[in-house]
Amino acid sequence: MKVQLNIHKIFKNITAWQVVFSLMGLATSLYLFVHHTRLESGIQESASFCSFGKFMDCDSVNVSRYAEFLGIPIAALGAVYFFLLFAAAVFVTQKDKCYIPLQQCLAWLTSAATLYNLILFLGVQLLILKTFCILCFLTYLCTGGHLALNIKNLGISEKQFRDKLKRVFRKPDFKTFQTIPRMRWVYAGISVISFIGVVSLLPYFVRSKSSANTFVENSIQQFYAQWKDLPQKKLPVSSGDGTWGNPNSPIQIVEFSDFECPFCRKAAFTLHTALKFFEKRVHFVFKNFPLDSTCNPNLPYQLHAHACKLARLAACAQMKGKFWDFHDEAFLNMTDEDIKEGFDYISEKLKPVFSKEAISECLSDSRTLKKITEDIEQGTQLKVKATPSIYINGKLITIPVTVESLEKLISLEESLHK
Repeated sequence: MKVQLNIHKIFKNITAWQVVFSLMGLATSLYLFVHHTRLESGIQESASFCSFGKFMDCDSVNVSRYAEFLGIPIAALGAVYFFLLFAAAVFVTQKDKCYIPLQQCLAWLTSAATLYNLILFLGVQLLILKTFCILCFLTYLCTGGHLALNIKNLGISEKQFRDKLKRVFRKPDFKTFQTIPRMRWVYAGISVISFIGVVSLLPYFVRSKSSANTFVENSIQQFYAQWKDLPQKKLPVSSGDGTWGNPNSPIQIVEFSDFECPFCRKAAFTLHTALKFFEKRVHFVFKNFPLDSTCNPNLPYQLHAHACKLARLAACAQMKGKFWDFHDEAFLNMTDEDIKEGFDYISEKLKPVFSKEAISECLSDSRTLKKITEDIEQGTQLKVKATPSIYINGKLITIPVTVESLEKLISLEESLHK
């Protein structure tokens, strides 16, 4: 009986639930902030756990231009916002005279945040991006829950809802805040300032864990400066190539890739994430360059045992109008561990695109081998040494391919065509 009574008291403790909601929102916002940094910096190598397809894609939402406000990631602002809610719950108790005015202030704050969240969810994610971030939605629920608790704290019943709601959103009695002991203000101020400092330094810490050191950064800036003077090579596009975007765009991106290459898998994820927002501005072309001596005479040995078969299946998928289904299944929904299991296991993983019978048929079709041979010959003429090799308007990218670098190079090339 005592245990049940204690649990009942816990559920009635509004302040405790405010702490729970603020900490949940804080933890989720920090994760999204780190995730945003990893995506922008090219550190993220595969889809995050909260991305389940085209409709539910945290990666695309978190790297879109709507993920920042005035150049500041919204997730970082969200982390500071939830920390303020947490500090308010910790440093001001129900015994303090300013408790009710504080709840009124928080009700204004969480109401504004709830309205902003509705705009982000309904207006941006569902209407503009046409995709949905489940972790973002969790932060929206935390804000909505906190708002409900603010209103509940002010003693509003259903019968008196309209009249008392007006009292909630009237001007708070700010004079009562003077009753808070000075040292408590000091501790709260130090906590908030310290947290903002930690959030500000978090991206540098995340990037320091990657290979992007000062030398690399300097090399990247030098590459940007030399971009307009880099040599251009002609890269013809055939009907057998997997293409995406605007074929009339002056910006053509060509990638020579290998479906068994782990670096190509990372590049595919980056391109999938970044180019989603450049559909009308670029024309993307995929060409096969399997690092497999079975079909690539440039290799003295078999580096990737299944690369030629996967390349031929890609060519077959293009003929059947399923190239991007195959591309995403092979690169985004299959792991390096899956590849190591052997081709029979790979065939099972490719069931959403090809049946086993269709795979056998594609591999025995001489047209698929002819297409791969043409791609390899073109890559050989360009002196492709490794995969992925990515060209923008015939200029080879020799810096790490990240969301940030792609956006920068596309903008630089666009400026040359104005």
